Amino acid sequence: MEQNYHLFTKADFLEDAFFLEWVKHGTPEATAFWTAYRDSAPANLAAMEDARKTLTAILSLERIRPAAADKAQVWSQIQMHLTRETPVVPIAKPRWKRRMVAAALLPLMIFAAWYFMRPSGMHRVESGYGQQVRVKLPDASVVILNSHSVLTYHHWKDGKREVWLEGEALFEVKHTEVPAAQHFTVHAGKVNVEVLGTVFNVKQRREVTEVYLRQGKVKVSSPENGQVLLLRPDEKATYQPQKQQLAKNITDAKTALAWREHKMLLKQTSVRDIIHTLQDTYGFTIILQDTSIANRTLEGTLSLDNVNNVLFELSAILNVKIEKNNDTLYLKDSGQRGY
Repeated sequence: MEQNYHLFTKADFLEDAFFLEWVKHGTPEATAFWTAYRDSAPANLAAMEDARKTLTAILSLERIRPAAADKAQVWSQIQMHLTRETPVVPIAKPRWKRRMVAAALLPLMIFAAWYFMRPSGMHRVESGYGQQVRVKLPDASVVILNSHSVLTYHHWKDGKREVWLEGEALFEVKHTEVPAAQHFTVHAGKVNVEVLGTVFNVKQRREVTEVYLRQGKVKVSSPENGQVLLLRPDEKATYQPQKQQLAKNITDAKTALAWREHKMLLKQTSVRDIIHTLQDTYGFTIILQDTSIANRTLEGTLSLDNVNNVLFELSAILNVKIEKNNDTLYLKDSGQRGY
């Protein structure tokens, strides 16, 4: 594939004809490619899964029973679309033409799905690679998004304070005396975090969710198994999808919140975890020639504010040569140090 799929957002996946071929038809070629891509645990795995679920819902729209007025309005949109474009489809369609037809119809399918399933008053804030974004919520709570993260929330007209997070963010939740709005809930992957006024960090990458409490109190729960953990300051809860359970351990703010200062504190940190952080921060795909290096652990502090400096330090520490091809970095064995 020539596409840079590791840079795709959910919207990009929804518009990709080859992705649609996998979800809708499950052809051997598409299934083999997308299964391998998913198993490689890319940084945008959550976006890919969201797109797959959305397309699955779109392809099941015949189960929905909309009101007659709604059906008439959507049918009017379809007729307008067909009036503008009436493609002539041959009986024997080559694969590339099938993809073009699918790509042409996909925006209309997405419109129909959005019309019937759209939430009202949704807000979406997204940070790019290498960015940190500060968000002030309607209740004056503050959220600081780390690189490549997405925060979604409603208008909160009913007083219920609720947000959805993909990526990592630091929350400073404002306490309120309004009974209906006292609880603030963060949905991150398969974990829910319920808090009162407090400061905490949530990280949701590659289906693993971590919750670190700086001050106050939080309740972390897993709807899948009903497990609930209460956190005290400087405690961290971690949800591992393989084990399907929450685990709690002690950590500290200097380590958990180092990203706020564009740093990564290394305490017996594996090279694999460092590579994941670099991919999340800068959007690179990083490939190790010698996969045994991934299990090496390092100590110290890694500055993340300049990508060239990070790569220079990494090449020197690991004694590897780094070659760049577009957005892919190859870490290769080298007798010399340097980048």
